[in-house]
Amino acid sequence: MANSEKSKLKVLLIYDYFLKQVNPFDESTAVSMAQIIEYLKEMTGVVFERKSVYADIAKVNAFMVTIGGVDPDTDWIFMVSGRKYLRQELKYELSLDEARLIVDAISTTPFVETDLVRNIKEMYPTYFRDGYKSLVKHDRTISQRTKLLLNNIRHCIEERCVFKFRYGYKFADGFRACSDKITSPLALDWEDGNYYLIAVDNDAYKASGDREKSIRRYRIDRFETRATGIDYNLEYVGFKDDKDKILDKYLKSSINAYSAGTVRVITMGLKCKDEKTLMRAFNAFSDEVNIKNIITDKSEDGYVRFTFEAGIVPTLFTALFKLTTFDGVSLEIEDEEINAKFREYLYKALG
Repeated sequence: MANSEKSKLKVLLIYDYFLKQVNPFDESTAVSMAQIIEYLKEMTGVVFERKSVYADIAKVNAFMVTIGGVDPDTDWIFMVSGRKYLRQELKYELSLDEARLIVDAISTTPFVETDLVRNIKEMYPTYFRDGYKSLVKHDRTISQRTKLLLNNIRHCIEERCVFKFRYGYKFADGFRACSDKITSPLALDWEDGNYYLIAVDNDAYKASGDREKSIRRYRIDRFETRATGIDYNLEYVGFKDDKDKILDKYLKSSINAYSAGTVRVITMGLKCKDEKTLMRAFNAFSDEVNIKNIITDKSEDGYVRFTFEAGIVPTLFTALFKLTTFDGVSLEIEDEEINAKFREYLYKALG
């Protein structure tokens, strides 16, 4: 039996069994030697001796130390109370909470195939026992054309190629107000349930000669997918070694896909007699901008003062206006230019 082909599979079957059927976070999934032997019999049709199974468990433990899955002098498979066997979490393994968070995110994201949820559940079956239900899936799903579009954009980012596309607005099952774009892709971004392409607009760069001021962000679902393509003949004018630093600066100055050339630190105070309303207003605003520092925290007295980073873009004033929709909330913006532009925004809104 020791020389049989099925006997050679035994050590791999033991490894796979503990990886998929035994939950390191749940001692109730620990298994007895009799259960291990029965599993091996179901898989191979052979009843193996306990001594050989003990030896293979030792081999698996040595293997896990060798590949760095567990610390030296540590057993991956170990005995717990009742002479049952449990295993440790691997260093590179997803935890129970991490796996479930990923499944929840995928289930509610239209840009990921539902097969991926099933694959993750099959990889970690012990994490999804007892009828675990991920968050409800949204009806909107990604098309094959959009998947191809994203793959082409990733290719352009990695290979530094020019990407051309028609960009417009969806209306009545079609696209309106379209314009043709020639871009040098830098990165893909994800915000508020949408993918965005961050790229240098080649035409803007040609006109200005300033790469940073030519960076734009394009929402992927506004691409006319039938009118996109990679162009290997045009010059790629994106960034090289300093790309990450420039992207970080760009994103800090962005609010809802609008970006200014520079980041500004703005000080502002919020007042409201009702603490809950004050906190709701502050949290709504902090979702729109990057809060730098809380200067004064007197929320129980109806006042907070803080600094935030933002570019002077139209959406900044939209975010400021939203604060005024909270009953009893007033703003103190400590920046004369921002105050003047905000008043101008409000006058325009009044018509």
